[in-house]
Amino acid sequence: MTVTQWLATWLENVRAEIAPKSYERYSEVVENFLIPELGNLPLAKLAPSHIQTAYTAWATGGRRDGKPGGLSPRTRRHIHRIFKSALARAVELQVLARNPADAFKKRLPKVERREMIAHSIDQSSRLLEGIKHTRVFWPVLLAVSTGMRRGEVLALRWKNVDLESATLRVMESLEQTKAGLRFKTPKTDRTRAITLPAFVVEELRKLKRCQAEELLMLGVRQTGDTIVCARADGKPHQPRSLTHEFTRLVRRVKDIPRIRFHDLRHTQATQLLVAGVHPKVVQERLGHSTISTTLDLYSHVTDTMQSDAAARLDAAFRPAIIRNSGKK
Repeated sequence: MTVTQWLATWLENVRAEIAPKSYERYSEVVENFLIPELGNLPLAKLAPSHIQTAYTAWATGGRRDGKPGGLSPRTRRHIHRIFKSALARAVELQVLARNPADAFKKRLPKVERREMIAHSIDQSSRLLEGIKHTRVFWPVLLAVSTGMRRGEVLALRWKNVDLESATLRVMESLEQTKAGLRFKTPKTDRTRAITLPAFVVEELRKLKRCQAEELLMLGVRQTGDTIVCARADGKPHQPRSLTHEFTRLVRRVKDIPRIRFHDLRHTQATQLLVAGVHPKVVQERLGHSTISTTLDLYSHVTDTMQSDAAARLDAAFRPAIIRNSGKK
């Protein structure tokens, strides 16, 4: 059996175990990288030296866009994870005696963390005002005020929004695959409740009225299953289209940094932490599985919070120190 034959078998086996989008990514890595470099080798004779040769080639070339240079460290680590997983399944099924990819546990390329870009409260306000005349306003409003992911924003239905109690529940996420759009459970497989600011509730009330009238003109009735941030015909937006439209619009707003749609999530987290909101609350709003994930991602903010904590302690202690030293 060759590496190509085993990878085809492995993909078929895991297809029912993973999300369609994940299957697409796995297939792309297998077809574009693993098979061209390692596919002709007999699986039983695959050695760490063969894998090292492929990894070295990807460090200096192999880009799919034809540009000079190698694959990014993040891409190379992603290829390694997928290949190691495929070989681990071969070991489990006793097709291989050992996993040759295990030899690279301590030799993977280091990924430098990309600096997060987040808007200030004033910049977020300017962004919202600048795009208020577009349909992108609503998903941006929800993302920047709740920290919801793009797919979660686009999957939100009115039945999961309680305007009276100013809360919403994240129950689904919208995913775009080659086969089309599909609704799935959120990333952490857990639903969560998020309390909404009053200004967001006011805007959502306006949206609900306007959307009901707009749909009625098309002969469509607004129900609890209607998507909140929908197209004019009530159907869901395509996630990639939203990203492209947001990128185009954000360039038109003056005096604010250009950010990605996903950075609105970072913006919400940063603004809350800077305002002194407990990291546990931020974790729950963002839907991180653990608080350590939140603290690790936003360590640059917590460093600032350390300085603020020291200043508050100084302000609290200093009057007592002066008072007590005067008694002597």
